[in-house]
Amino acid sequence: MKALILNADKTLKLSETDKPTPAAGEVIIDIKASALNHRELWIQKGLYPGMTLPCILGADGAGIVHELGNGLDAEWLGREVIIYPGYDWGESEQAPNKSFRVMGMPDPGTLSEYISVPVSHLVTKPAYLSWAEAAAVPVAGLTAWRALVRHGGIRQCSKVLITGIGGGVAQAGLGLCKAFGAEIYVTSSSPDKIAKAIALGATGGVNYKDSEWHLKLKDLSGGIDIVLDSSPVPVLDNYLKFMNYGGRIVAYGSTGSPKTTISISKFFLRHIQFIGTAMGSPREFMAMIAFMEQHRIRPQINAEYTLDTAIEALDALRTGNQIGKIVLLH
Repeated sequence: MKALILNADKTLKLSETDKPTPAAGEVIIDIKASALNHRELWIQKGLYPGMTLPCILGADGAGIVHELGNGLDAEWLGREVIIYPGYDWGESEQAPNKSFRVMGMPDPGTLSEYISVPVSHLVTKPAYLSWAEAAAVPVAGLTAWRALVRHGGIRQCSKVLITGIGGGVAQAGLGLCKAFGAEIYVTSSSPDKIAKAIALGATGGVNYKDSEWHLKLKDLSGGIDIVLDSSPVPVLDNYLKFMNYGGRIVAYGSTGSPKTTISISKFFLRHIQFIGTAMGSPREFMAMIAFMEQHRIRPQINAEYTLDTAIEALDALRTGNQIGKIVLLH
C-alpha cells in the first residue's frame, strides 16, 4: 500500500509498504480521506516528544471498514466510519494516561491507503458529511470540543473569544460555538480571515498585531467569558482588560508566546481560570460527533489534495495562509 513515511533522516517520501494485518479486536480501514495538522510539521522538524522514526504520519482519517480481526461482529464490515485519533486515553475524563498518544507517530498514521485500529475507536460517519468533511473532524474538532465544553463550560449566550481564527481548531470552535448559541469574537492578523469568520457567524474581530487589540476587544464585546486560545500573549494580564469575572482561558497551543507572565492577585481576585488542554477522550469524541450530527455542523475545508500530492499539501499547510483544514482524498 502507499503511505507517507517520515524517514530516520526526517525526509518525507510517499512509499510502498506492507498493508497492516488486524489483531484481535481490530479492523482494517480503507481510508477514503485524511486531513493535515501542524503536528505533522512539528514531527518533521523533530520538535515532538518521543520521536520514533520511520513512521507513517497523520492523525485524522475516515474510511470504510475493509477487514475484521478475530472476535468482531460481521456487521462492522463495509461500515463508513471516522477514526478516533489517539491511543490509551484511560478511564479518567479529567486527563489522559501518561501513555496516551496521538496516532501518526510512533503508531502508524492515516496518511496511507489502509490502517489497523481498535474497533472501539470507530464512530459511524454521519451521512450528511462528505469524506473530506469527515476526515477534517477528529483532532481539531475534539480539541475544540473538550476546550469549550469540559473546560470552558460553554452555554447559550456565552461570550467566546477564539484566537488565531485561521487554524483548524479555531474553525472547529467557531462551528461549535455557533451551534451552542454563543456570541463569538475572533482575532487574526488577516482582515480577510476576520471577515470570513464574521460571514460564518462571528459577531466581530480584532487584529492582534494592533498594540491596543485587547482594549478594542473590550469595547467591541463588553466582556469575554471563554477564550479558546492557541496563542497566549507574553503578558497575560492584558486579557484582564476584557475578561469577565469567573472567565476561563483554555489554552491548547503556544503559537503566540511560548512563555507568559501573569499577576496572580488579579487573577484570583477576579476568579479567572487558566486551563491547559489537548485532544480529548473517546467518550468526548462520540459526544462531539453526535452533537455535530444533531446540528448538521460542517467543518471548513480550505483545500483538497490527494495522497499522491501529500508533500505538496504539507507545503501548503506550512505557509499558514489557510482558513480551515487541508484534506487529502485517497
